[in-house]
Amino acid sequence: MPGSALAAPAASSAGSPAPIEAQLEIDTTRAGAGADVLRRRIEERANIALRHAKVLPGDRDDLTLAVSVEEIGGDAPGYILTFELHAADGSMLDEPTEHECSLCTETELVARVEAELEPMIAALRAIAESSDEPDQADPPPLEPGPEGAPIDAPPPSHHAGMLAGGITLLVLGTGSLGAAVGLIVPKPKIDEDNPLDLITTRPVGYALLAGGLACAVTGAVLTAIAAKQRRQARLSLAPFGDRHSAGLSVGWRLP
Repeated sequence: MPGSALAAPAASSAGSPAPIEAQLEIDTTRAGAGADVLRRRIEERANIALRHAKVLPGDRDDLTLAVSVEEIGGDAPGYILTFELHAADGSMLDEPTEHECSLCTETELVARVEAELEPMIAALRAIAESSDEPDQADPPPLEPGPEGAPIDAPPPSHHAGMLAGGITLLVLGTGSLGAAVGLIVPKPKIDEDNPLDLITTRPVGYALLAGGLACAVTGAVLTAIAAKQRRQARLSLAPFGDRHSAGLSVGWRLP
């Protein structure tokens, strides 16, 4: 059965981010013979990362960060890591994020999971804090103008979806870049459990650097496009009528 672990509450301090609540689910049922040991090691490191980020234990009414590990067989053994963010109703908030850790030992795999948790926690916090913002007041009614004249109005809702997706990608990308630097800087060292193995996180760091850069660039482009369209969206109103009926034609117009 999938395991679950939650961060313990951390003491608040001046200037630190406000605590948020979320659930953490870890699934290693497809991680091979050492699935239980691997789950416990990932839980230990995930708890430290969550506690440091002020993520407190949540319940069924809170967001969920799901992490799954699947073993890869064949000539190039390794693991596939999948990260997902779920709303309280179980719906997925964004596309799953997958990372392949080829030829990874269990120690290297746990280090990769811990590195990838940082941008996911940042995205989790951004979503949780945005959902806590109070609803904005209803906009004032539109003033009628000359026939066919465009007037300012709230932009179509698809702009908000593009903007949210762009911000999410931008947060994940910048977080991945920071995590990649932390993996590239340390020098390789000998594995204490097996002196014949050399532990290095640099290949993982370089892969994370490339993926984070692409994610950040894509997020920046989407955010810029959505912000521009949000400013340029206009609403066209045109009254019509005759002796028997009257009405108002409404339409969106983008430059």
